[in-house]
Amino acid sequence: MEREFINSIREKTILKTESNFYKLMVENIGDEITVSDERGNYLFVNAKAVERIGMPVYEIVGKNARELEQKGYLSRSVILEAIEKRCSVNILQKLKNGKTVIATAVPIFDVDGEDIAIVIASSKDVDEVNHLLATIENQEAELSLKTVELEKLRDDRFAQRGFLCADPKMREVQDTVMRIAPLDVTVLIEGETGTGKEVVANALHHFSKRSGKPFVKINCGIIPENLIETELFGYEQGAFTGADRSGRKGLAEIADGGTLFLDEIGEMPYNMQVKLLDFMQDGSYKRVGGTKRNKADVRVIAATNRNLLAMCDKELFRKDLYYRLNTIPLNVPPLRERPDDIRMLARSFVSDYNGKYNSHKTLDSQGYLMLEHHDWPGNVRELMHVIERAFIVTDGTVIDAETVSRVMSEGRDTGKRAASVICSGIMPLKEAKREVERQLVSKAMSIYRNTYRASEALSIDQSTVVKLLKRLGG
Repeated sequence: MEREFINSIREKTILKTESNFYKLMVENIGDEITVSDERGNYLFVNAKAVERIGMPVYEIVGKNARELEQKGYLSRSVILEAIEKRCSVNILQKLKNGKTVIATAVPIFDVDGEDIAIVIASSKDVDEVNHLLATIENQEAELSLKTVELEKLRDDRFAQRGFLCADPKMREVQDTVMRIAPLDVTVLIEGETGTGKEVVANALHHFSKRSGKPFVKINCGIIPENLIETELFGYEQGAFTGADRSGRKGLAEIADGGTLFLDEIGEMPYNMQVKLLDFMQDGSYKRVGGTKRNKADVRVIAATNRNLLAMCDKELFRKDLYYRLNTIPLNVPPLRERPDDIRMLARSFVSDYNGKYNSHKTLDSQGYLMLEHHDWPGNVRELMHVIERAFIVTDGTVIDAETVSRVMSEGRDTGKRAASVICSGIMPLKEAKREVERQLVSKAMSIYRNTYRASEALSIDQSTVVKLLKRLGG
């Protein structure tokens, strides 16, 4: 039974050598292919094997591998070793022509798995392998160089938008920006105040198909509640007392074809949110005082430092608008979670202030270390202000660690103690009161960026802040 199985394998093997399939596949495979029986007698060899062994095919088929080994055609037979060890074997084999090949032999067992039926062997020229490896290494080196060049090109393009980073977390943000920028979908950028959400929004616009069109920003926390609709959608002539006679375009119309960036979206009045949602559904809107629906093709990018989902639970923010804005969420981590960015950003700010103040100052190594060990509750904006203050108070050309430490301490103290009001002269009390209101509101808005947080800091109602801003022309 076993002998019949072996003879059957041999017959099928011989038939394959004569088939077109074998001619196409085995003869042109590029490697030496041989098949022997369980004793090491060659049953067939392909053209490559004939070339490497250096004997005519009719002198090889039927010969035993040991005979070729004894005559010096092979330094050692991989077929005989596979038969002896009864497992796959890999060896370096020297041929009579002086070449060295990597030879592999695989024994094929009968149906019972006890006796070897045939042995299939193959080999590849070591020089060819080395050449192939060298080619692959060269290709990998070229690919690596191109990858570095592409990364540098990408970094340069981001740097042109003020988007500097070295930390892996911000690298991920950059990767996300590159992936979603061309998709023309709504993006919600979340992160603490001062992390650089506007920079990310600007990059999304710059790398999008809308980059040649306007990038228009509206800060929902600064504009008084009764003015935000006119700012966003504009108004028709005679819409209200004091309105421009010819009407005015809204920011949505100005942004047509480009990007509309809604900063501090969490501060948008609740009754205005439904109008924004309506606009986002089909891009249509009505100017204040108008009846005609206009169209604006814009991509909406929103940003917030608040937990909008929690606001939805408290019915301070519409859930339908939240889910419409949150098509693609993008979180910008705080500076304390991306320490590798601190040195790069600080160096960039020093360079910027050298240009701004026509100076040539540097920050010493200890100064950089001190910056890297600070927790930066105000994030990138705080770092920028610390660098500028340290830059200004430094008389020499080197900003040292002591100066940095003093400036950071002053910043912490300013946040803890109440500011004092100094009167340098006599003026009417009403005028003095208006001046103090103007300075306090302006200061609060510059720090907190929206009317809600400014009102908390000033311990007054948000509506009062809005009224003061309107009265003061803000």
